Amino acid sequence: MKPSEFIKMYTLFDSLVEDLKYNEVEKQLKLTLELCQWKQSFYVETEPEMQLGILIFSDVTFYKTEPQLFNLDSSEILEVDLLPCDGEDECIKMVLNGLDDVIVLSIQSNEVEWKEIKTEDGQ
Repeated sequence: MKPSEFIKMYTLFDSLVEDLKYNEVEKQLKLTLELCQWKQSFYVETEPEMQLGILIFSDVTFYKTEPQLFNLDSSEILEVDLLPCDGEDECIKMVLNGLDDVIVLSIQSNEVEWKEIKTEDGQ
């Protein structure tokens, strides 16, 4: 789905970023997240409150972090905004609470997908 559709459907605030990998050849950015399930409109109380998964941005045409070097350690998502963008792609800015500083991710992409990671207990 388009990034704008994704951020309308999912609430990322307070979710935790565990890992970030950018593949320049495949033009793909993968964010491993612990998503706050309980903040989602589709949450069912019998489900776990947090869900581990991967947020995959495809066809990434621009990607930048400020600062360039940072440490992720369950960095909390403070803000997610859709930014004006040239062309068909959409731009998203994510602000994370890092260990020593605030991390800003800027991503220009035209496709984003959420994939849950099933744990050993089936959750």
